[in-house]
Amino acid sequence: MERKRVFIALPAGDPLKQAVEGFRRTHAGLDVRWIPSPNLHVTMVPPWAPEHLQPVCRVLEGIASATAPVPVRFDSVSAGPDPRRPRLLWATGTAPEALLTLALQLGATFGGGSMASREFLLHLTIARLRRQGSDSPALPVLREEAAWEGLLDTLCLYESILNPSGAEYRVLCRFPLSGGL
Repeated sequence: MERKRVFIALPAGDPLKQAVEGFRRTHAGLDVRWIPSPNLHVTMVPPWAPEHLQPVCRVLEGIASATAPVPVRFDSVSAGPDPRRPRLLWATGTAPEALLTLALQLGATFGGGSMASREFLLHLTIARLRRQGSDSPALPVLREEAAWEGLLDTLCLYESILNPSGAEYRVLCRFPLSGGL
């Protein structure tokens, strides 16, 4: 049995998806591959390949039931992660304390401790460069203010299927953040 490549994320809700769609319309000329709206998410634990998925889903269900929905705000859209050699466009903001706490908990539980020690960066990837390599056009220097607000209210385990046209994401389990409700 082949292991699935999975990651844990909080999907973007409608207000964030609408903000990204507005940005996309006003920047339609950029040479990027836009992330489809259903795939927009805030990654909490990067991809790994667990031996069994059911235990991961059971733990996520417990964490989600003890965690309240988290309001977030993205303050800027820029090229990144390295502005000198960007690979993507992302929206970034300051992570609220509740999201930092959740990131530490998930990292300690699923990241083998490495995520727990890394600083969490609130970001929403909205596009990737179409081509990479020395002959590909550079992404223009881009840094714009934003005021995108939303509520992250669902915790998901996604399967990431890598294709030449881009990653395809499939939800394997989904749980509402219901703590404090």
